[in-house]
Amino acid sequence: MLKQILFAVLLTAAMVMFAWTLRRFIKMLLAGRAERRTDRIEARVDSLLYFFFGQRKVIEFVDIPASRWPRFSNLIGSRHHFIIFWGFLVICLGTLETFAQGLWPAFSWPLVMGDTLAGVLDAAVDSMNLIVLAVIGFAVFRRLFLKPRLIPMSRDAAAILSAIAALMVTHFAMHGFRAVAGTVEPGFFLSDALAGALSGSVSPETAGLVSEANWWVHVVLLLVFLNYLAYSKHSHILAALPNIYFRQLGQRGVLSKLNLEADDMAQTGVVSEWKDFTWKSLLDSFACTECARCSNYCPANRTGKPLSPMQVVHDLRDDMKSRLPDRGPLDDIIERFQHGKAAAEEARQPRDLIGGRTSEEVLWSCTTCGACLEVCPVFIDQPGKILEMRRNLVLLQEKVPGDLVRTFKNLEQNGNPWGLGADRRMDWAEGHNVPTLDEKPDAEWLFWVGCAGAYDDRLKKQTLALVDILRQAGVSFAVLGMEEGCCGDSARRAGNELLYQMEAQQNVETMNAKKVKKIVTPCPHCLHVLKNEYPQMGGNYEVRHHSQLIAELIEQGKLVIERSGNGGGKLTFHDPCYLGRWNGEYQAPRAVLDRLGGERVELGRTREHAFCCGAGGGRMWMDEKTGTRVNHDRTDEILATGATTVATACPYCTVMIKDAVDDRDAGERVQVKNLSELVAKAMVRTNAPGETAAH
Repeated sequence: MLKQILFAVLLTAAMVMFAWTLRRFIKMLLAGRAERRTDRIEARVDSLLYFFFGQRKVIEFVDIPASRWPRFSNLIGSRHHFIIFWGFLVICLGTLETFAQGLWPAFSWPLVMGDTLAGVLDAAVDSMNLIVLAVIGFAVFRRLFLKPRLIPMSRDAAAILSAIAALMVTHFAMHGFRAVAGTVEPGFFLSDALAGALSGSVSPETAGLVSEANWWVHVVLLLVFLNYLAYSKHSHILAALPNIYFRQLGQRGVLSKLNLEADDMAQTGVVSEWKDFTWKSLLDSFACTECARCSNYCPANRTGKPLSPMQVVHDLRDDMKSRLPDRGPLDDIIERFQHGKAAAEEARQPRDLIGGRTSEEVLWSCTTCGACLEVCPVFIDQPGKILEMRRNLVLLQEKVPGDLVRTFKNLEQNGNPWGLGADRRMDWAEGHNVPTLDEKPDAEWLFWVGCAGAYDDRLKKQTLALVDILRQAGVSFAVLGMEEGCCGDSARRAGNELLYQMEAQQNVETMNAKKVKKIVTPCPHCLHVLKNEYPQMGGNYEVRHHSQLIAELIEQGKLVIERSGNGGGKLTFHDPCYLGRWNGEYQAPRAVLDRLGGERVELGRTREHAFCCGAGGGRMWMDEKTGTRVNHDRTDEILATGATTVATACPYCTVMIKDAVDDRDAGERVQVKNLSELVAKAMVRTNAPGETAAH
């Protein structure tokens, strides 16, 4: 009876403490900016089944380079976490029985479900305890010998792994010695095997005492573990399920529209402190599993920049914890244990989140490629947080890198980031009889040229090639001409929301006045903004990338391609981040290139795991002064394939890769061509060049 009373008191105290901790953290999350994430319940439940219980993002093949035995390390990846996850779900059923027996000693699963089912369950629990223990051993082996690109094991992580291992060991000791003492539990076959080995060397009385001691160690460890979770790196055990359920569904990478006239812009997306982030962004920081995939795949991080997307998330979490209004001695004790006294005291020092915990250089290093979000097993939006903090630097602190100051000035004065005169926007079309919407108001498609295709001499060939293709296919199109302005992507991704809204509003007013319905553009950055963000400004259009439209024209037989075989050389394709990861288009450009014939080789980092060219997020206009240039890293991979042609589907990618090819003195053996150039060269012509085909 005394045991039951002591356990009841311990269990009650632990549950009250856990409820207090949970309430404390939920209250902290709700202090964040409001955001609606309660739509599409069926899809959210599907997400839980697929990504939480199915652990799809965890078990997918992920290349994490290791210094030893890389093939073995990559084959295993993070699959052992799947085993630990499901092992714990099964073990929890055994835990329920253990807790119930602490209150009602006669309780057992056979009383509830019968001997057969209970025996199967107990055997599964016994097996999973051994498997989890073995996997923990492998995790230690992996870190010590395979050496994947993971963060060093902290005291916190070591304590958690040790506690889990201790739970497994005490499980076997508890049931094994119980069997020696005379209590037979047939389902626990591994524990019974242990009992067989111990039988004869330990008296039943001693075995009973050892079993009871292990029972107490087991339940105390469980209750301490439960209460420690929210304060540890394993907070994701509590936060992963709601974080996956409330993940962003549908279109990715759409920034919130700021109300620039609001007294408090923090309520619409300019963050200054942790409370200015949405509650979901705050939840993200507790859901982080510290798997380091986001940082491993980050092009800035991989090329020696100071950006670690994982650390950005941790900075937010640490800032939250340091500013808790009800901080107490328990917080200090836990932080000293996790980080050491000096580090814990430094973390508690008040400092700004933006420019303090997360430095300006870190925030400006991001190319907004989305690779981090793509590989995150719990769908943390790292780029969104970085861009909201950039808004603070630009709009509130007025801390803008010199390169971007010049770019913003060019956009304000000339309507393009190149800084060339606005009156030169149609120079590319001179002599090519390209109609404007004023001249052809009934055109089916607005051809959105974009600043790159209109002003950069290296890219004008791509623009004219697309004009040639549209004419050859009989597509009715026109351009805005001198009325086209910058779409605003560079300004918005660089944090200048004010400039973006000015540009976007003017473009929307122009297109709405001309009753534009359908847009085709060769620039994925323009595609993303026009399609996904202009609706915030009242511009709702059907927007297609030129690769998508070209693929349709070929499929419909309106465009016939000769199988030129690319002159006998190898061809490879570089996936643009804003076409692929942000807008989910991987197949259309490949379908078009495959019509050309010849040998097409895939890059090692391809499709959703493609490596960035380095130009996104305003980085096109900023010099790289730290580490390796991102475009050099990508180009070295391209050159290693032996390809003689690299196809692009983004003007920024063309510029960055061509520059890097030239820097590597490979310009004579590798051509960098846009999809439109390759198609225009290979298509069967039925119209004279420059002739407008009938629609």
